[in-house]
Amino acid sequence: MFLSKLLYIPSSMRYPILLYKLVAIAAFVVLGGVQFFLLFNMYRMEDEHYYEIEKQKLHDIYEPLIRNDKLYPSAVQIIDRHIYRHMDTLGVLYKQRRTVEFDRLRQLMCDSMFAELREKSCSDSMIQAIKKKLHMKDSLQYSMMIGDIDFAFDAREYVSIYDHQKKCPLINPAIQEKDGIRIAGILKNINSKNNVSSLTVSSPLARSYKMSFALHVDTPGRLWAVIKRTMPVFLLSLFSIFLVLAIFYTTFRNWLKQKKVSEMQSDFINNITHEFHTPLSAIMVANKSLQNEKIAEKKENIHSLTGVIGRQSDRLKTLIGQVIDVSVGRIVQLNKKACPLNEVLDDALLDYRLNISDSTVRLIFEKHTTRDMVLVDKFYFTTMLQNIMDNGIKYNNSQPKTITVSTINDEDHVLLSIKDNGIGMSEETTRRIFEKFYRVANWKKDTIQGLGLGLHYAKQCLEAHSWKVQVKSKPEEGSEFVIFIPLYNKPF
Repeated sequence: MFLSKLLYIPSSMRYPILLYKLVAIAAFVVLGGVQFFLLFNMYRMEDEHYYEIEKQKLHDIYEPLIRNDKLYPSAVQIIDRHIYRHMDTLGVLYKQRRTVEFDRLRQLMCDSMFAELREKSCSDSMIQAIKKKLHMKDSLQYSMMIGDIDFAFDAREYVSIYDHQKKCPLINPAIQEKDGIRIAGILKNINSKNNVSSLTVSSPLARSYKMSFALHVDTPGRLWAVIKRTMPVFLLSLFSIFLVLAIFYTTFRNWLKQKKVSEMQSDFINNITHEFHTPLSAIMVANKSLQNEKIAEKKENIHSLTGVIGRQSDRLKTLIGQVIDVSVGRIVQLNKKACPLNEVLDDALLDYRLNISDSTVRLIFEKHTTRDMVLVDKFYFTTMLQNIMDNGIKYNNSQPKTITVSTINDEDHVLLSIKDNGIGMSEETTRRIFEKFYRVANWKKDTIQGLGLGLHYAKQCLEAHSWKVQVKSKPEEGSEFVIFIPLYNKPF
């Protein structure tokens, strides 16, 4: 019964276990954060150095190839023709502060130049030639961009003609991007990681210009390629976290089981101490009564007292057997027999009266049943009954303290009522009275001894019998336990 429930977690353990779990979760969050930070840095480093050798080889061939050109071979001729055709006119407009005409002419010049550069681009063939020379078989995407263009009407005094950070309404919007003008290529993601060459050409002389342009080259599957490179480390990291989690879970579960076994052993000792006290007290009282000559003169008294001693000796024997069962790991089983409930109650209440040392206690038994045959384990039933009555007497300020036990029938049950005139309970206390080690906090009779086990054992006895219980109680109005015991129908 209650000794076999190893997985119960008492409320006294819940707070430390919750704290342990919170600390463990915090540790795993920190561990996961550190792992994520390391993996992210590894991914970033791998991303930055991805295709590094190939980019360097492309750089070493591309820049010498356009040393006397810009962008691609023969592009300088297109650029110079457009620029020097309009440089003088733009210079005059600028110096005369004719801003509108200057702005319009520079945009039209740039639009025309960009259009011709795109039309006559040989970038595709140039990139293919470089790949062939380097024996590269990767499918590459590239982008050739013009950044800024400045004119020097006077030596070293540059005037902006095209600024890639500003949108120009008279330049084809389809080729204007945040990084400049796209002259060739389809590479969309332009950044420093795929930059092969970034040049700015200029001259300190008057009637010259300064231009920046760049070549970006990358593989179309860069993201997945980088992920594949980092995947072994990522999987190893994931496996290590899983392994730590598994070790923690196993350790925690084993620790919890051992703690519960330890709690069970401690509870068992407390229970046996609690249970041994009742039959020993009854035997001692009965024995003392037998030594009284006035009581011993009547044979019916001797018969009654020896009956008490016999029943309580059997109870002690059962308790000792229970100790042996638990020590060898056997689960305690109920030994239910068909008995008249009122007779069982007569014996149990007679024994209990012998243990009542308080003369202010009244124990009343009312029988209102016409049918009372039930299946019951007398030992555990008596344990349950005594624990409920003990609480009714302990938590009671009335004079006299009254415990009323009554039985009544409904259609299929015997309703056993144990009612007291004690201090009663609040709704919260009523919900929690069957918890192990639970005791009402801050009650004025703090000197009452107990472990908070009695009603917990009573509840387990009820559950073992598959009986239902209803608790009715209000503060200062006493408590009533109503137990629904199925009637036993004898087979024909």
